[in-house]
Amino acid sequence: MLDRANEAVEAKEFQWAAELVDYVLALDPEHGAAKELKARALTELGERQINATARNYYLTSAQYLSKKGN
Repeated sequence: MLDRANEAVEAKEFQWAAELVDYVLALDPEHGAAKELKARALTELGERQINATARNYYLTSAQYLSKKGN
């Protein structure tokens, strides 16, 4: 599943990547590589947002995952 999510990130399909990673995190909420990959996907989504509320949500969620991973 993580391989597919990595492929989605490389293809710039960040929403799909985040959704795929959610399946891994549902089984193992402390999976470090999954958290890192989801944070990357959410950061990419946030950087592309025009809407301030959506941008804030994505970037804050990514930051939260990054801090929890460390």
